[in-house]
This record gives sequence, structure tokens and C-alpha cells, in this order.
Amino acid sequence: MRLWVFVGSYYLKYFCIILCALEFFFIGIDSLQYAEKFPTAANLLLLFFVYDGLYALNYTLPLSLLLALVLFYTAFIHSNQYTALLSIGYSIKQILRPMLAINALFIVIFVGLSATPFVYMQEKAEAIIYKDNAGNISQNLLVKYNNDYVYFGKINPLLQSASNVKIFTLQNKQLKTFAQAPSANFEGKFWVLHGVRFLTLPTPFVLGPKGLKVQKLPVLKTLKGFRPKVLDTIYQNKPAVSITDALRSLHVLYRQKADTKKIRGFLYVSILLPFFVPLTAILIAYHTPKLARYENLALLSLKFILLSLVLWGLFFAMGKFSISGVFLPEVGVLGPFLTLAVIALRYYKRLDAKL
Repeated sequence: MRLWVFVGSYYLKYFCIILCALEFFFIGIDSLQYAEKFPTAANLLLLFFVYDGLYALNYTLPLSLLLALVLFYTAFIHSNQYTALLSIGYSIKQILRPMLAINALFIVIFVGLSATPFVYMQEKAEAIIYKDNAGNISQNLLVKYNNDYVYFGKINPLLQSASNVKIFTLQNKQLKTFAQAPSANFEGKFWVLHGVRFLTLPTPFVLGPKGLKVQKLPVLKTLKGFRPKVLDTIYQNKPAVSITDALRSLHVLYRQKADTKKIRGFLYVSILLPFFVPLTAILIAYHTPKLARYENLALLSLKFILLSLVLWGLFFAMGKFSISGVFLPEVGVLGPFLTLAVIALRYYKRLDAKL
């Protein structure tokens, strides 16, 4: 227990320092592109920085966990504390386990947050800059949902609103009803259309019986469960969507027998890829020397930093390619992750054999 507190406290100290530095750096650089569009209200400006900082965690958290590990080993080897811990009977695995546990805890929390509106921080930050929310609006979307074909003239997934909505309902491949509304909002589990013009076509469609029925309805609730973020996930080139909304999108696509490659890629990236951090930590621990005279510590730190950045960059790029449809998600994300997992577990078994 003393080892866990000793190693864990030092590791957390380095992690907090690097995370704060990267967060301020990211916010500073990211703010340059919006400097001329900053709101004049101080509360909105503060909200922008908070949202931008939370969005930055997608990039800074995994890097901070890995760079803190590099800094920990470099400092401990340089001060001979690493050698002292090994010489009094602690194994390499025992020293590594507190840091792996901290890594796993932060990653699990991060993945859990990805299932919440936490992932929409970038959209909220941009909504403050672009007050008309133009960056979030999609136009002229035609989608199929169950037996309905739905046209959205404009839709804002963040505000959960739409305009110029038209719904064509088919039965046995024939048009049954048509609804048109100038505006609509997603409330609870339904789309609520306002000022609806509702047309019911006769069945069967023959001369003689009652013809077309036209109604004007103040409100119409329809499209149960068809959430705005489902549209954002499927049709935006760069979606920012939570894991729960992605699972709903996957369910919709499976029911429509549509292509699920994009959603599968997103789920792999959101759930699996963050765990490359503890796997990379094992590789770093394996190649860490026991004594400072065995390696040039400056050069060793550079190698570990490059390893961390290259692996993070590769997984990030492959994830983006898989989401955009360039690669199958099983090839672009799942395959490389499992390869890294197998290599890291083999090295983990051989850690104490180095002593």
C-alpha cells in the first residue's frame, strides 16, 4: 500500500502539471482563430473557455497520462529512486501497477463521459462564437425512418429544432399520408410539428370513393425515437456524438438495413482507442533501464515521447479514416488495437524477467 501511495502521488503530480500545461496551450492556440469573434459579455467568454478546455481533454488527457509516465521514469532513474525500489525487493510490475491503475481509472471515466453530453463541448463553444449556430445547421436532408421518408429543410441537432419538415408515409410501397410543417421541435421522444398541413390519400387509390382528405392540425407528434443527434451522426462528415446517441443511430441503421460502417468506427474509437494509453505504458516500462548509466536519459526521454506521440497520432488518424469510411473499422481500428494489446500483454508477462 505504501508503494501505491508513493508511486501514485508522484505520478499524479507529474500528470497534473503536464495536463494543466497542455490545456492552457490548447486553449491559447485554439482561441487565436476566434479572437476577433469573442463575445463582449464576460460570462459568455468564460463559458467559451470552459467548453473549449473540456473539449481539449479529448487530446490532452491521453497525452498527459503518457508524458507523465515518461517524466516519472526519467526523474526516478536520474535520482536513483527507481534502482532503490528494485534493490529492496519491489518488482517492475509492482512499481508499474499503481500507474496502470491510475491510467485505467482516468480512461474509464473518460469513456463514461463520452456517453454523456460531454462530447458536445466543441459545439457549445462554437455556438457562443457563431451566435446564429450556423456551424451546427444541416440543410436539405432526406432520410428514411421505418415507413416514413422525412425531408428537413434545415435542422439544428444542438437546439433540437427543424424547419420546413415534410413527412411521406408509405404503406405497401404506396403513399398513404403526407405531412408538412414550417417548424418542428424534438420533445421527449417525439418530433412535434407545428402548423401542420396533413393529407390522407384514399385506399385503394381508385375513382369513385372518397378522395383526398386535407386537414390542418396545430400540433402533430410523430417520428418516435428519431433523435436529432442520430441525423448528426449519420450525415455529418465530422460528427460529435455521444456513445449513447451512436448506439441509437446503430439501432436505426440496423432496422433500415443500412450501412453501419461509420457508426461502428465511431464506437470503436470512443470505447476502445483510449485504452491504448495503459498498453503503451507497458511498452515504456519494459524498455526503461534500471540504472541511469545504462542509457542517455535525455535521448531515452525523447524516444519515449516520440513513441507516445507516434502511437497516439496513428490511432487518431486511423480512427478518423475509419469514421470517414476510408477503411473498414475492423481493419482501421480494431485490428491495430488488438495487435498493440497482444504485444503489450506479452511484454507485461516478461517484465520481471528483466531483473
